[in-house]
Amino acid sequence: MDLDLTPSTRPHGAQRMISATMLVCEAFVVFFAVLVAHQLVPDDRALTWAWGLLTALALLACSGMLTRGAWPYWLGLALQLPVILLGLQVTAMWVVGVLFAALYAYGAVKGHQLDAEKDTVDREVHTARAQEDAQRGEGTAH
Repeated sequence: MDLDLTPSTRPHGAQRMISATMLVCEAFVVFFAVLVAHQLVPDDRALTWAWGLLTALALLACSGMLTRGAWPYWLGLALQLPVILLGLQVTAMWVVGVLFAALYAYGAVKGHQLDAEKDTVDREVHTARAQEDAQRGEGTAH
């Protein structure tokens, strides 16, 4: 699988929807992981809340910026690292973070492929309709 994070030309395409959904879901998971870490690591509560809330807010902000080019997709990929590193405080986040990172990358790449296929189908349909309209126009002009 080629890691193509080129943004789709579709403003409401599959790439944007899948990526944004993953980032928002991930922000909720990070928030709940912070709640768990609050009880598991009472000595580091200030660090836990700062790290967790900044990560969650960054994930939410990134999901809203996905229409601004390729860099928000790369930022979303980079934000997977602090999510995975939450495993330092909540052990389950090692697995959950890696799974979210894989899902985000797969969703962004596959969404781009789906949007490209949809663009191809749309072009074919528009071409076929234009040819039909041209044929109907020639038939009635005589």
